[in-house]
Amino acid sequence: MKNLKRSLMYVLTCLFLLSFFTPLYAATDIKTTDWFYDSVNRLIEDDRAIIVGYPDGSFRPQNKLTRDQFITMVVRAAGQEPGNADDYWAQNYIDTAIELGFLETNDFTDYTEQITREEMSMIIVRALEHLEGEQNVKNLEQVSQVINDSNKFTSKYEESVLKTYKLGIITGYPDHTFRPQGVLTRAEASVVVARLINPDERKEFDFDALYDSMYTGYESQLLGGSNWVNPITASDAENAAEDWSLITGNMGYSPTKYQVETNSVSQQSIDYAKGAFEYDENGPLEGHIESFERLLQRRMSQDQVDIVMAYVEKKTDKYTYLKHDQAFFYLDDDKYLVRIDEVMIAKGTEYEQAGAVNFNIWYRDSNFINEHEKDITQIMPYTDVVIYR
Repeated sequence: MKNLKRSLMYVLTCLFLLSFFTPLYAATDIKTTDWFYDSVNRLIEDDRAIIVGYPDGSFRPQNKLTRDQFITMVVRAAGQEPGNADDYWAQNYIDTAIELGFLETNDFTDYTEQITREEMSMIIVRALEHLEGEQNVKNLEQVSQVINDSNKFTSKYEESVLKTYKLGIITGYPDHTFRPQGVLTRAEASVVVARLINPDERKEFDFDALYDSMYTGYESQLLGGSNWVNPITASDAENAAEDWSLITGNMGYSPTKYQVETNSVSQQSIDYAKGAFEYDENGPLEGHIESFERLLQRRMSQDQVDIVMAYVEKKTDKYTYLKHDQAFFYLDDDKYLVRIDEVMIAKGTEYEQAGAVNFNIWYRDSNFINEHEKDITQIMPYTDVVIYR
């Protein structure tokens, strides 16, 4: 069985290598109406033989790519052709990629595994810097605001993903996901490499259009909306998923995805959420205040939400302060308790500032009232705390 598998891998590799060198002028399995048609044809016509067709005249656009196959494409796109090695066909391409700075020796342990979209992003950013110089891409936080699954990025690749998206080289899907662990097909990889070598191929990043497209209709998820999920009856995972879908940018929120997946959510009430919205010298960070307001709107009517927001909106940047260090709001006929806790840094010095405001939202069920509320709301002497009720 093991020998059969090895033989099959050898045959598939040979077919893939042949696909680099077999001219493809009229592929049997792609049409002029395919979204990737122009990019594929441009690569076919390129004398670097970056990617072409198979001996039977097909292109097989939906075939998945392995790491060594994609590395070979990028090395050739950079104008290098080291040729196949004797023992392992891709070794020369991998060595060249390391020499050019596209790879580091510890990036991968197995180059024959399928390559993910976020791994591609890392290689593309490095290759782009080799071809065009350092990429000073600003306002990367905008990208996070228009990607539904940015919480799934592997930390090692996050910056590369945001850069390739903002530069229009590897972008998202119509549902506003990036699918970082997804595997690109030959068709998708052809588009990516075409955008790498030709800036005119890149997709313009239109933040306003993407933002409007992503968040138009979110009202249906708020209290009274047609897609509203009741936070009192939903599971921890359902509640977190709904809250995550309402959060833009990188506003802090808990329970995190890891806590939900590992069943380690420590809830003080049946509906409990916490997090932080942040400020710089220009004001609140993009999306933070709006996200916090949506979390409240999912749980209570707008007149109750306005009580908290009117208090919060007095703070305009990290150098202006809320009226109190902490404020507690009993809302919706005392069903909910919301805490606003301003985080002061270097208080009383010339460096004093408050760049973040922590928040807590509790549903006042019997467990919360009996076990937690007294300690949470206890006002110690000489503390600047107020309770609005």
